[in-house]
This record gives sequence, structure tokens and C-alpha cells, in this order.
Amino acid sequence: MCLAGTLVVGQLYVVLPLLDDLSQEWGATRSAVTWTTTCFGLAYALGFLVTGPLSDRWGRGPVIVGGLLVTSVTTLLVALAPSLELGLAARIAQGATASLFAPAAFAYLAENIDPRRRVLALTCLTSSFLAAGVLAQVASQAVAAAWGPSAIFLLSSLGFVLFGVAAWLVLAPRAPAPLPPANEPRGPRASFGPFVALLRNPVLALLFVSCVSVLGVFVGLYTGIQLSPPDGIDGGGMLALRASALPAMIAVPLLAGRLARVAPTTRVVSALLAAAITAAATAAPFGNAWVALCLLFFVAAIAVAAPALVQAIAERAGAARGAATSLYTFTLFLGASAGPQVANLLAGFGYWAVAGAMAAVALTGAALAYVAARLD
Repeated sequence: MCLAGTLVVGQLYVVLPLLDDLSQEWGATRSAVTWTTTCFGLAYALGFLVTGPLSDRWGRGPVIVGGLLVTSVTTLLVALAPSLELGLAARIAQGATASLFAPAAFAYLAENIDPRRRVLALTCLTSSFLAAGVLAQVASQAVAAAWGPSAIFLLSSLGFVLFGVAAWLVLAPRAPAPLPPANEPRGPRASFGPFVALLRNPVLALLFVSCVSVLGVFVGLYTGIQLSPPDGIDGGGMLALRASALPAMIAVPLLAGRLARVAPTTRVVSALLAAAITAAATAAPFGNAWVALCLLFFVAAIAVAAPALVQAIAERAGAARGAATSLYTFTLFLGASAGPQVANLLAGFGYWAVAGAMAAVALTGAALAYVAARLD
């Protein structure tokens, strides 16, 4: 499940190292190609609002298997796209089909993993989603250098087929849920009513808005590094920068037990403050090693903030935890969709402008979480 999750979420990030290659292949500007990230992220985020209930009706396993297999097809369409317009359409379809995985995966682990190991399992799945942001970029740059920009999508399509078959063989079957009683609400009212109720809670509303900053600054900063690299960063240095954050992806899950002793909102505020400081620090002209060190702590801060936010939201959502999780994921990837466009707008002023903007966004997220904690 974690490997499949890394491949699914990684599709958001694989295009970041390919902006120059795809702009040449499609005859488009780099600014236009950044929309491949935004289109995927928007379709992925919106998909959570409508695909989550599917696993309740049809069962977790069938939705996971079907989602992986159909995403293999949409990923292949991205690889075969001959132009930017068709590439954007394929990325929208890819994001929509990829959104089938996460809600069903979280629900499956919650229902089938022994309670004594459940927290660890869910932490590992969440960490795999975050690790995808680093691993996908490293893999994409390495594969593109060897076989061209389309190769990563061809390999990903094959990977989705293999994971789909593996999930079909491994996951425990479950019968579809029965239809709701006749007196229960159905349709849009039943699907979106819980979201409205959650957003009416001022504390939850502030936390949801804070979620936008988490992946927004993460994707935005890495997009800025690609569009307007810090001084002295070349192709080899870019690969090293992306790989430099991998230790954080390993360390944060190992520290989950100790971090859990700290209140979730405290973790959110502290982590986003750390993300703001380290994002701004990457603009300092101290060389590759300095930027790599800053990115290591920046990614670690994001890896702490994301699960802390979902825990803080779940604790206040009561019986609507399922809807709260869907809304949390929606706002998270809404930020991931906006981040590249912010970086694109500011890259012309230099990397310092992107780093400063991402630091300001992270600082805003920390302030919103702090106000939410005070209101609670």
C-alpha cells in the first residue's frame, strides 16, 4: 500500500524536473508547462470530494484495484500526448483517476490492520505520500536523463498495472455496503452536507485554510528551484538537492512516537514556522551544501506538519471524521495546485522572490493554526 501510494502521489511531482524537456517537446513555454502540475492537483483534490463515498458503497479493495488499473491508462495517455493541450487534458484525467486510491487506502488500513499496529500503518502510509514529493522528482530527473521525458510516465503506467494486480491478489475482499434506508438523505445533500457543517466551525475552518499552506509551500519551493535555480546550481547539483531531503522522510516516521507527545496544534505551528525559516534561508548565497541542508529541515518540517494537521482536525470533527479527512486532503492538494502558479509568477524576479513568498505562506499557515488553537 505504501509503495502504491508513493507511485500515485508521485505523479503530482514527476513533472517538476521535466519542465524544460516538456516545453521543448510540446513547443510551449515553461510557464505554460507548470499547468501540468496545477491541472493534476486540482483534479486530484476535487476527486476526493466525490470518490471517497465510492469505497463505502463498493468496498475498499475493488476501488483500490480499479483505481490503480484505470490510472495506468490515464498515465499512458500523458506519455503519448503530442501537445500541451492534450497533455493538460491527460493530466486532468490522471489526477481524477488517481484520487480513487487514498480515501480507500486509509479506510482499508483502518479496518483491516490490527489495532496495536494501526497507528504505525497509517503513519507509514502518510509518510509515503510525503516521501513521494522527493522520490518522484529524483526518479523523474534520472529517468529523463537516460530515456527522455516520456519514459517516467511509461514506467509509471506499468507500475500501476503491477500494483493493481498485486492489490487484487493481496487485499481482503469485502462485500459492497447495502443501500441506505429510504428515509436517509441521498445525493448532493448527503455527500456535501457534512462539509458545510465542518466549515461552520471556526476552529476547523482555520485549520482547513492552514492546510493549503503545507503542500503549497512544498510544491511551490521545488517549482521555484526548477524555474529559477539558486545561484550555482547546475543539473547535477539539482539532483543532489532533491535527494538531500530523503533522510527527513526516514527520520520523521521514526520519531512519530515522541512527536505524538506534543499537542497537534503545537506541532503544526512549530513545524510551519520552521518551514518558513528554512524556506527563506535557501535564498542565502552560501552554496549547494547550505541549500541542501535547508531543504532537509524544510522537508522534515512539512512531514511533521501534515499528519499533525489531520490529527488536529480529526480530534475536533466528532462523528464527521470521514468527511473531515476528505476535506483535509482536498485543501492539502488545493495548495499543491496553487504553489506552482505562485512560483511561476515570481520566478522572473529571481529565486529569492519565490523563497520569500513561500516563507510568507508558511508563516500565514502557522498564524492561522495558532489562532485556531487559541479559539479552541
